[in-house]
Amino acid sequence: MKKIFAILLALLLVCSFVACSDEEVEKEDGTNLTVTDTEQHYNAGGTYNDSFVYEIINGNQVAIIGFESDYTPHDVVVPATIENCPVVEISDAAFYHCSQLKTITLPTTVTKIGKMAFAGCVQLTAVKYADNTENIKTIDEYAFAYCESLASITLHDTLTVLGEGAFFYCESLVTINIPAVVRNASNEVQSGITNICDMTFMGCESLTTVTGGEGVEVIGSYAFRGCDALNSISFSSVLTKIGAYAFSGCTALTQPTLGEGVTVGEYAFE
Repeated sequence: MKKIFAILLALLLVCSFVACSDEEVEKEDGTNLTVTDTEQHYNAGGTYNDSFVYEIINGNQVAIIGFESDYTPHDVVVPATIENCPVVEISDAAFYHCSQLKTITLPTTVTKIGKMAFAGCVQLTAVKYADNTENIKTIDEYAFAYCESLASITLHDTLTVLGEGAFFYCESLVTINIPAVVRNASNEVQSGITNICDMTFMGCESLTTVTGGEGVEVIGSYAFRGCDALNSISFSSVLTKIGAYAFSGCTALTQPTLGEGVTVGEYAFE
């Protein structure tokens, strides 16, 4: 099973590189995400010669697109500014398979962690935030997949997107808190997670407790499959769907009583 998904991850990585080759990218709201400068290097120096590969986006913001260093596992701190511009994004595959990462500290300026940004960082144990605060709104698909040593990460209230397979086979992850949904007067989601996507925590064999989750409406297929230590999870009162195999293999979890109208996929709790 792991080999199959490793191949899928590799294909996703190739696709992301192809997508990034487009000359111009524009969001539906008109925000211009076109890279306006060629990749450059910011040398942080220090004992391990850390160097961040970056690009300027939106004319005055920085996206980290790569990382270079010696191969001794150590703590890495992402700078808050480069060229007097805020670092707002850790782009797709920026730290892919960086075996030298022990911990990563992100500045409060970062709002997005891209697809497979830290996938395969097998020695990464913790994600930290400068000043103990953060503004991350998006953790994209497979962002931390196969981070098998990752034991500590906090999902803060600012988060609105938690992508498919975000913590796929993070085998050391013990607890996780799902940010509660906050809506405005028009009932629009301002923050929090409404959808736990397919395979988000699949293979997290040390995961024992999932807290929070107020406002979660959908738990995707295979979302917690193979989390055999999981013994506690909160189910939102607005939950409408649990996908196929969502909790398959969660042998320590007692099947909860669900509200009326919840659609449950095949083998969701077997």
